[in-house]
Amino acid sequence: MKAKQVFDKLIENWHIKAICFVIALFLYVIYQNQSVDSKVFSVPLTVESKNGFVSVAPHPRTVVVSARGKGEELAQVRESDLKAYLDLNYVYKDGVYDFPVLITLSDSASILNPLELKVTPEIVRLRVEEEVTSYVDIIPSISGKAAYGYDVKKVSVSPDQIAITGPKTMIDNCEPLKTLNVTTNGAKRSYTVKTKVEQKGLFIKHDDIEVAVTVEIEELEGSRQFTKLPVKIVNLSPELEIRAMTTDVTVTLNGSLAALENYKPPESFVTADVSHIASAGTFYIDLAYSVPKRYSLAEGYTKNIPITFTLKQKSAPESPEEEKVTVLENAGSLEEKTEKLKYR
Repeated sequence: MKAKQVFDKLIENWHIKAICFVIALFLYVIYQNQSVDSKVFSVPLTVESKNGFVSVAPHPRTVVVSARGKGEELAQVRESDLKAYLDLNYVYKDGVYDFPVLITLSDSASILNPLELKVTPEIVRLRVEEEVTSYVDIIPSISGKAAYGYDVKKVSVSPDQIAITGPKTMIDNCEPLKTLNVTTNGAKRSYTVKTKVEQKGLFIKHDDIEVAVTVEIEELEGSRQFTKLPVKIVNLSPELEIRAMTTDVTVTLNGSLAALENYKPPESFVTADVSHIASAGTFYIDLAYSVPKRYSLAEGYTKNIPITFTLKQKSAPESPEEEKVTVLENAGSLEEKTEKLKYR
């Protein structure tokens, strides 16, 4: 009987009670909507794989995460509190798969009241392959030009190989990796520099190591012609003088191009020793060249030149008759002076 009375009380004026319930529910929903705020984050998308498979195609770098929650709590959430990733750990063979974008919260964001999270896109399609590791050669990348008279003889790199990891098809077809550019502009001597190895796309990875690039520089050999070099006469007899000779000669020197560029022959570079000439006439005199040890004379240089010598003209002495007359004249004058002194 009591149960019937309770039931009767519940259904008494039930339509009024139903209306009140609907109104209360409506007010609750309005309140909840007014107290809930929303916020949009751009979150980096990563790929997690520990089973030896990797993606072979680009995927979105970021995803959009929409969060809804109480305004005061939502204000505490930062982009760094959200992590978006694709989980490849359940893949066991090569193929194309649809992966859901998974979202996790940091510990600080997890203690807040449950947030409503929505991610765009929700699904990402990827082609995956087995991940392998192999070694490829390292090629030094050189640019520029050595200084004048020098050239690059040899370029080497140490180590000359590097381990790379990535999708099997890409690793199998990977070409040697180059170093970052090393310039040889103005180089005059060998040198070694430290540099990095280039990154080969998004999917092939290697350790970020430094390699040593050694550039060997060598001097170039060449020749240079010197014209109008004066001939210096040495050991000329004091009784002779030169009447005619070749005033200059032309020679070509072989040696280092860089050194020859700045070399200037001294005045005594070409000499003619005439110590053996004792009479007038025309003689062919051998030439001597003072060539520094680092150079050599090219074939075709002048070995001797004709020189014409003449005797020096001596001043003529006074004749004996003139001397006698002078003496007599002087003597006569002396006698006259003596006679005058006697009369005094």
